[in-house]
Amino acid sequence: MTRLRCNFVLAACLLAVLVAPAALADVAGQVISGTSGLPVEQARVGVVGEAVHSFSDGQGRFVLRGVEAPVDVVVSHSRYRPETATLEGAEGAVVTLVPKQEVFEVINVSASRSPAGQATPPTLAASIIQPADQPVAPATLTDTVRNVAGVAENGQGGLFQVYSLRGVSRQRVLTLVSGMQISGERRAGVATSFVDPLLTGDVEVVRGPASTWYGSGALGGIVELFPRRYERLHVETGYSTVGDERFVGGGWGDGAWSVALAHREADDAETPDGERLFSRYERTSAMVHRVWGGAEEGESREWELLLLPSVTRDIGKPNRDFPQRTTLYPREEHLMAKLGVTTAGGSRAYLWAHPQTLTTEAREDGALERVENESLDLGLDLQHSLELTPTLSARLGAEYYGRHGVDAFEQDFDAAGNRVATRNSLNDASLDEAAGYGSLLWRIPGATLSAGGRYTWQGQQNTGFDDVDDTAWSGFVGAAVPLPAGLQITGNVGTGLRFPSLSERFFTGTTGRGDVVANPNLDPERSLSADLGLSWFGNSLFVAGHVFRNEIDDYIERIRLPSGARTFVNLTSGTLEGVEVEGSWQMADGWSLSLGAHSIDGEDDAGRALSDVPPDRIDLTLAASPRAGLADGRLGFQVRAEARDGVDDPGSGEVAIDGAFLVEASATWELTEDLDVSLRGTNLTDETYLPTADDLAVPAPGRGVGLSLAWTR
Repeated sequence: MTRLRCNFVLAACLLAVLVAPAALADVAGQVISGTSGLPVEQARVGVVGEAVHSFSDGQGRFVLRGVEAPVDVVVSHSRYRPETATLEGAEGAVVTLVPKQEVFEVINVSASRSPAGQATPPTLAASIIQPADQPVAPATLTDTVRNVAGVAENGQGGLFQVYSLRGVSRQRVLTLVSGMQISGERRAGVATSFVDPLLTGDVEVVRGPASTWYGSGALGGIVELFPRRYERLHVETGYSTVGDERFVGGGWGDGAWSVALAHREADDAETPDGERLFSRYERTSAMVHRVWGGAEEGESREWELLLLPSVTRDIGKPNRDFPQRTTLYPREEHLMAKLGVTTAGGSRAYLWAHPQTLTTEAREDGALERVENESLDLGLDLQHSLELTPTLSARLGAEYYGRHGVDAFEQDFDAAGNRVATRNSLNDASLDEAAGYGSLLWRIPGATLSAGGRYTWQGQQNTGFDDVDDTAWSGFVGAAVPLPAGLQITGNVGTGLRFPSLSERFFTGTTGRGDVVANPNLDPERSLSADLGLSWFGNSLFVAGHVFRNEIDDYIERIRLPSGARTFVNLTSGTLEGVEVEGSWQMADGWSLSLGAHSIDGEDDAGRALSDVPPDRIDLTLAASPRAGLADGRLGFQVRAEARDGVDDPGSGEVAIDGAFLVEASATWELTEDLDVSLRGTNLTDETYLPTADDLAVPAPGRGVGLSLAWTR
């Protein structure tokens, strides 16, 4: 009986195999953008008339399980026009989508295109700015990013003007150049003033909890510059009436090599009331960038070499102490060098070095205080990406960042030029930071989920002080959910960290804003940040809004001592919360209207206002591209109007300021196929206003007109 039963079962199985239909195969393909050729992530690929669908991953790839080719599909994405296609084979099919608007193409692509860059998580709020696309090249990084919603000027102005992200500034905002962290001994934060925007390609601004991705100092987000990739010869020169600024620069490239040089200088500017602003400078910077290898050359590794040397002389510091106290930076020198490699297997590594020097001179009543700062910054980052399943990917990494030979040598001279005192506030100081991190990205039907964590150790040393060691964990979770009708909702919760800088703990002496007293007992700052965003991607209209809250414990605040000097203390806590809105309406025939706005509040646990919180702001920009048909399609222009509120409740080291209404305009005329001329006007209302609430800030420059010529061959 047992043998008969077994034979019956075997016969039944054989019959089932013989009469069953052939197993359906999987159909795979890729979704790309028809404008850039880059992959489109999170596109929905659905089989016509069936419930079978899939979503494209970070490389635009998708797999339809259990379907038989040929199969008709509809590919849709909130930022692109839907496309119907017939997939003939099991794999290799490519579906091309056309963006609903040009701006969506930029929004959808991460700026991390260098071999050693990090991919920004799709759940964070990010904007990409391209200085080369602006009518007249901005002079500084702050000029480049200040119009982004949630971003504002901070500090005292001039070439060293810094910025804030969502009310967070100074050392709490991380600035990167192609993955290399920029640090310095200026208490106001780093301005990356040494990289001319003529040498800059994309600039990515990430707002929100980013410490897990980028490390200590990213409490408010990050700003990252990428080198400009030249495809041919380009030369540009210009002049502005603001400080009689003049610049000239040019670059050449063939797609693999990019070599460029830029020189820019300016004299002192003036306010609308004729007040002199001590804002002079002279800067020369260069770039050598080389990318080779990779799939296009049939190799498994892609290499990147980047060199960025820069020399800036006689940088004036405009502030309220001038001319009674004159602060000048006679010399600033940088050399950034990076070598990176990416493998076809998902591994990447880069090593970089950044020697830098800065001299500060402060004159008052004939006496002179001179501080020489120098340091060597180093970094190493190792990453490996894993495709665990078709929908789940991971990234593991280890990172080292160090500052060595950090010196601040100060000399005091009397009115007769005799040296009366010397001291080393930072004497061969050093900082070593090591971290391990990991993240997951899970693309499930209808959503992208992300999560990650980082463990960081940091040690600091300075002659005459006890060594300091700190450790911290940080982590985040996030989600991006496409909804019907072009909507998308995003959410993020993350913790952040910032270790006190070497200067905050150890430097006592002269700075650009006066005397400062170190506090070696500072504790690290830690934060808990949440962000909720809603976006709508219409055929001609895009609107996005974010609400956020950032709670920072042991908030390091700058306070004034009875002696007039400043020092740093840990507040119990500080909370920043706000809303930011941005939008774009692509009208017919090349016309467009853009919107940006933010409103941010910040206070400590006692209800006192925090410093660095910018005024509320709203702006509108009307633009016409050459496609609008003006002057036979050779003319494009834009007009931007901005209304900013005042600050009634200033924080420590700040004063109340009034609101302002500002207008700027620009136009570009294509003289020939190779030659363009651009005209730009700033502060056209010639309004007197304070850009920031800093108690030493001076009014912004008055009305200015700039002219530039660009030749490409």
